[in-house]
Amino acid sequence: MDRIELICRNYLWSGSEDFHKTSPVAWNKVCTDKKFGGLGIIKCKLWNVAMLGKYVWWLAEKADHLWIRWVNHMYIKGQNWLDYVPTASSSWTWRKICQVKDQFKAAYCNGQWSTNTGRYTIFVGYSWLQGDQTEVPWHPVIWNRLNLPKHSFIGWLAIQGGLMTKDRLLRFGIIQNSICDMCMDQPEDHTHLLYQCRFSAQCWTLLADCLGVDLPSTGILEWCYLWRCRSLMKNKIVITAILAMIYHIWMARNPCTVESQLLMPSYVFKTVQSIVQGRGQIWKWTSKYQCLNW
Repeated sequence: MDRIELICRNYLWSGSEDFHKTSPVAWNKVCTDKKFGGLGIIKCKLWNVAMLGKYVWWLAEKADHLWIRWVNHMYIKGQNWLDYVPTASSSWTWRKICQVKDQFKAAYCNGQWSTNTGRYTIFVGYSWLQGDQTEVPWHPVIWNRLNLPKHSFIGWLAIQGGLMTKDRLLRFGIIQNSICDMCMDQPEDHTHLLYQCRFSAQCWTLLADCLGVDLPSTGILEWCYLWRCRSLMKNKIVITAILAMIYHIWMARNPCTVESQLLMPSYVFKTVQSIVQGRGQIWKWTSKYQCLNW
């Protein structure tokens, strides 16, 4: 399972099995639910424990299964299951199940699982094993249903400071100069690159004039308070446009840094406009709301 998780981690960041660099976002964070700031990728080892918890639950509720009857006859022999301790001569598999029982022990009370239903499910057990988590306010923006997945992913990286901007590369000792290549004026970090650089500011001005909304100056979190409109359709269109613009500013930055080729802000805006119009048409044909006129 460690090997499987390593392959998944490497593929996420490099598209291949081999990746030997520092991950932009910690794997534990990646494996949290989207509403808690992650990508919702399953942690294999924790999911396996949650699946074994099903056996613990069956024994706790004395389920009528042949295997449960056999275990009670061979091992438990009338003892209280939650207090039961396996002997050293017990099988490896049985001792592992008992270890899982000890992990879940705090979540059982009088043979009931500590949820509203009082019953155990693998998903509920997996969530319980992850512990208490705080919901992030920006997850509806990042995972808006109209966003293209690649736009959501880059936006997710950006909001957590995970893009490989020049300030991070400088800290890692990869480069010696962190000046933004698009304006040649200020050091490049996430806030400068995506919102405050002259190039980015021109892109946002064109988009904001088109949408009729205020400009961002510090990041996506600011937009969480500014984009709300009366129309559900306009909400989704504005969010889609924001994430598309962040993605294409980032994509415009890369050839500028590597090949010294800087696109025109109007070209970036037109690209975003075309994408959002297409996504709006999808929404138009799959909902009762009408698409905005650009």
